[in-house]
Amino acid sequence: MTEEMINLGEQYSCTPIGFTQSVIGEVVSKMTNCAVVKVAQCAVEDQELLDEKASMVVAKYDTFK
Repeated sequence: MTEEMINLGEQYSCTPIGFTQSVIGEVVSKMTNCAVVKVAQCAVEDQELLDEKASMVVAKYDTFK
């Protein structure tokens, strides 16, 4: 997806930087090449990493579905 296709406040599936699996979460901020996502669901293997990041992650637009 592109920046123009992503809407603030909507939920998307994406793969954040440093994560092995996709997450589902709400876009809370958009930047030039990526967005900040508040994660609602993630894979078990990424849960510890998510906890370290207080459920807020950064994902590039091309990883959004």
